[in-house]
Amino acid sequence: MRMENLPQTLDYHQIVRLVPYRSPWLLLDRVLRWDDKHIVVQKAISGADPMMAAHLSDGPSIMPGVLYIELVGQAAMLLGVLTGARQDAPGAAPAEHATDVLARCKGEFISPAYIGEVITAEVTISDKIAGKTIYDGIVKAGERLVCKVSGIGATLSPSVVAQPAAAG
Repeated sequence: MRMENLPQTLDYHQIVRLVPYRSPWLLLDRVLRWDDKHIVVQKAISGADPMMAAHLSDGPSIMPGVLYIELVGQAAMLLGVLTGARQDAPGAAPAEHATDVLARCKGEFISPAYIGEVITAEVTISDKIAGKTIYDGIVKAGERLVCKVSGIGATLSPSVVAQPAAAG
């Protein structure tokens, strides 16, 4: 993807080239819109997803709450990649950018989201301080509020993300 021509909507194949996640952990199916401080993403909840199939296998078919937090965090990370790429030289590769990983979060679970629904996460970056990104997100299924998430992402350089620390 040429970074000087960043689209406002992205599909799964474009997203996968920008983030360090793959199935089943990649939760971003589509980017509906984004700007320098805000991103809106979608996820279709499928019963074929191994994380859904294994969650409460004899109970209600609902998405695990921790995945709402992960969805919001992945959206915040993708927004950091998109806005960082926009500020760099034309043609900069996404791998050259630092990655925000979850440092701290708080989730408020309001209503479950069920297999078969499409959820939307709206994430806003409120500040960037001392290598940390502060963000808030809401997750909805249609108009129904599912979850509110507040988080802090710690910025890691690409070399730290690619090279795990040696065991000591």
